[in-house]
Amino acid sequence: MAIEFFDKLTASVSRTAKQVSDNAKTLADKNRIRKDIAACENELRNRYRDIGEKYFTETCDNPAPDYAEMFTAINELKASLEAKQHELEALEGSVACPECGRPIMIGSKFCPNCGASAPAVQAPAQAPAAVQPICQFCGQALAADALFCAACGNKVPEQPAQPAAPVAPEAPAQPVQNVCPNCGEVLSPDALFCAVCGTKAPGVD
Repeated sequence: MAIEFFDKLTASVSRTAKQVSDNAKTLADKNRIRKDIAACENELRNRYRDIGEKYFTETCDNPAPDYAEMFTAINELKASLEAKQHELEALEGSVACPECGRPIMIGSKFCPNCGASAPAVQAPAQAPAAVQPICQFCGQALAADALFCAACGNKVPEQPAQPAAPVAPEAPAQPVQNVCPNCGEVLSPDALFCAVCGTKAPGVD
């Protein structure tokens, strides 16, 4: 009886162990298949995106009527993106390199990353020069703080107070940087080329 009992127990344990092993293998197979499905779906999305971008590029000048509204929306988004990029570049005092896309400081002649020529940048409009005050009675030029005309003695009419010009914040201290061996221009730490003369930065092979 005892032997028969132990035989049944051994068989039961074996069946349970096999079932656990089969379940673990099934779970691993399910996870592997789910991972493969996710990879396929991601690849499909990338292919669809590539097709869409290629179709847009090839037909953006004359889109099919069914796609005209979507093409218009894309063009508006691209224009908005470009405007925001230019706005950010103006605030940062830089422009995007036409070759590598890295920022180039305004005033530089070459990209410090790839050495390409910097794009031309329109200089900002200069503030108008201060107007010389004139006596309204005799036409004599007046000093800016004059209360009476030195020529005719008439009192200078009070002018409305002008708003004070905003004070530009002090620029933070710049860290010590590399110097171009050709022209002496100070280079940024990650510059590969001099932005002024195009010479390779020190240490660049």
